Amino acid sequence: MKITHAKLSSPTGHRGKRLVTVCAELGSPNEYLTITVAVANDGTEQDIRESGIAKARDYARQFSEVTPQSFPTGASRLAS
Repeated sequence: MKITHAKLSSPTGHRGKRLVTVCAELGSPNEYLTITVAVANDGTEQDIRESGIAKARDYARQFSEVTPQSFPTGASRLAS
């Protein structure tokens, strides 16, 4: 897995947060994982980007521990 980019949203002043979208290439060039997280708008853009990557990693670890039974099945559950 390789992080291809971590994009910052424009500062909006909304509760002192910025969105960081982290995109990682998985096994092939056509497989990607994208996670968008909100982090404090503190420090330099590099600090904010690193904070976003760290938070995205935490969420990815949590996602990897979700059991298959936790996922919705069938169209009716996906629509709700």
